[in-house]
Amino acid sequence: MKKIVIAVDNDPTSEKIALSGFQLGLQLKAEIALLSVVDLTMLITEGAVTPKEFADITINDYKKNQQMLVDTVFKEHKIWTFVEEGIPYEVILNVAKEWDADIIVLGTHGRTGFSHLIMGSVAEKVIRHSEIPVFIIPTKP
Repeated sequence: MKKIVIAVDNDPTSEKIALSGFQLGLQLKAEIALLSVVDLTMLITEGAVTPKEFADITINDYKKNQQMLVDTVFKEHKIWTFVEEGIPYEVILNVAKEWDADIIVLGTHGRTGFSHLIMGSVAEKVIRHSEIPVFIIPTKP
C-alpha cells in the first residue's frame, strides 16, 4: 500500500477520520491525500446567494477545514489535498482511481431509518463500487 485517500467533510468528526487515516498511512509508509467533496446535488438557495456563490463559499470552507486538519493532525508530513465538486461517492472513487490510491479511508455517520433512506450513505456506496479496499471509521458517538 503506497497511497491512501482520506475523505472528510466539514463535520466535527473529520479530525477523528483524518487521524485514523494518518495513523494507517504512517504504519504503511504511504503517501496520503485528503479529499473533500462539495455536493451540489442537494443545493437549494433562496435568491440572496446564487448556486455558484454558494459553491465557492463551500469550497472555501472545505479548504479551511482541510488546512486545520493539516495543521493539527498531519503537522510536518507532506500530504496532498483535493477539494472537488460532484456526487460524493463518485468523486471519492474517481479521485482514488486517478491518484492511483491503494485504499480509501472515510467515516460513516451511522444513519438509520428515514434519514438513511433520504440521505443515503456515501460510505455504503463507496464500499459497493470500489475496486480497492475501503477502511471505514465509525463516527457515531
